[in-house]
Amino acid sequence: MDKCDFYKGMDISFLPQFTDKGMQVKDFDGTVVEPFLLLKKYGVNSIRLRIWKNPENEPESGGYCSLAHTLAMARKIKEWGMHFLLDFHYSDYWADPANQRKPKEWEGLSFEELEHAVFDYTKDTLLSLKKEGLLPDIVQIGNEIRSGLLFPDGELPDYIHMVRLLNAGIRGARMAVGMDELQVMIHLDQGGRYFYLKEWFSKAIENGLENFDVIGLSYYPFWHGTFPDLKETMERLIQDYHKPIMIVETAHAWRRCQNGFIDEVQEKIAGFNASPEGQAKALKLVMNITASLPEHMGRGVYYWEPLCIPLPGEGGWAENMGLLDENGCVMEGINVFGFTRKEACGEQYAKVYESSPVVMQPGHKPILPRELPVLCFDGSIVKHKVIWDTSMLNNILNQQKGEYVLWGKVEGVGEPAKITVSVSENSEEMENLVHDANWEQGLTEWTVVQDREHVIVQIVPEFVNPNPAPPLNGLRVEGVKQFKFNISQKIWTVYPGIYSLSVEFLGTDTTNVDIRLFVQSDEERRETVIHPVEHNWQIYKIENIRCKEEYLTIGISIQAPPVYGIMRNFRLVKTGI
Repeated sequence: MDKCDFYKGMDISFLPQFTDKGMQVKDFDGTVVEPFLLLKKYGVNSIRLRIWKNPENEPESGGYCSLAHTLAMARKIKEWGMHFLLDFHYSDYWADPANQRKPKEWEGLSFEELEHAVFDYTKDTLLSLKKEGLLPDIVQIGNEIRSGLLFPDGELPDYIHMVRLLNAGIRGARMAVGMDELQVMIHLDQGGRYFYLKEWFSKAIENGLENFDVIGLSYYPFWHGTFPDLKETMERLIQDYHKPIMIVETAHAWRRCQNGFIDEVQEKIAGFNASPEGQAKALKLVMNITASLPEHMGRGVYYWEPLCIPLPGEGGWAENMGLLDENGCVMEGINVFGFTRKEACGEQYAKVYESSPVVMQPGHKPILPRELPVLCFDGSIVKHKVIWDTSMLNNILNQQKGEYVLWGKVEGVGEPAKITVSVSENSEEMENLVHDANWEQGLTEWTVVQDREHVIVQIVPEFVNPNPAPPLNGLRVEGVKQFKFNISQKIWTVYPGIYSLSVEFLGTDTTNVDIRLFVQSDEERRETVIHPVEHNWQIYKIENIRCKEEYLTIGISIQAPPVYGIMRNFRLVKTGI
């Protein structure tokens, strides 16, 4: 039985490691504060911890997140009167959709022995905590296990063996602690993608997944779909399984920086600026969407590793994703943890979506949208009328080729509207040197290297203008497990000069997805990182490719856990001498 109406939590598993390095946590005024005192002050009422089996086997771990560290942190959680969520990774180090490496101690075990090891380890760990009066309130059986756990034994699409390992963990937890004392959570990534989660739960339940209590989701807006996607996904999961849901990992960047965890493209995908204000608003949205779910089935939200400070030369998560600035002072995102379900403001607007760019020729008036979608804090979208600044539009009409920004006012919303107007010249389309860019001859013009048994590749038609028109084909690539895929074409450039390569891409993203558009000449290889989004085609380019009369190899490489991507409209054109 839940002890609280809504949990405002943080995963602070890194805290001992950072404080051992000398990190000090400070309040807004710069006063050094005991970390738990600070969190309690601003409304945090639950703490999530990860536990690794034998982290000393992985030097990079520093030995942290062991049972001994977990006992010490659990003691502080209890002393501060907070709810406790324990996350079993079943690994000596990180576990996520791409990495589910079994502990070194278990590597030589048969499957049956591995089952027993999972059962015993889960049970014994919880009994150790129980003996000290430090039991968690919820326990995760695995971390982000959408692609399975304990690879290769429990790797999907082998649901039978994955479920047997999960059930061993669930039984171990139930054996140690009664159902009325401890809830069991199943945790997957892709919080905004119902089709992935429905498939997983349907097949796991079909294969005998034992009863669990809570669904835990990771939702990072730069990876896991839009905010409306999150709302729809959670509502449908509740309808399907009638289980409470918690967002156990979320975050957003507080600044742009060269060595940060996400780049400007991912910032744009997330929909909010990389700023303290943008970070707070993104977190407030996730809180409101979760709290607004029917029947109060949205039970809480956890920020992943907020207590970290940028360190010179290290980069990564601490550089721009925590809730502390470079001086260790909390930023305004901490105030969001004062949220309560009664304070949910679902009908208030959170942001105005920027319209897609429009193209016009000099002297010709563009067709501008009359309404723009507005995102509300409960994750719903409503349309509001927009009035564009006609004086700015008149100035654009007389401009030559280039891109210009037009502003307007959205009725009932304090936020301005914005649209990019691209003025183009009348010119014939430059010749595309890519052979069979529309896949009309299948893959005959392309070289494909892939993990064949792990990858589904198919040509999918889209009738952009069906009367009359051949379809605009895309190449859909999907991995059913961790996979590699490379598609390329060798092209003779004929004339020396400067070239531009582009492709349109659509798909899904998550942890450890690496997709790159590339061009290889005799002298160098250039790449552009692709961050897939699901609802809109994005154009990715490599420009100013200077080459001789030579062969260029162009293509896309993918290394990822189970995701899908669709590519279309490869173009290689000469743009200069």
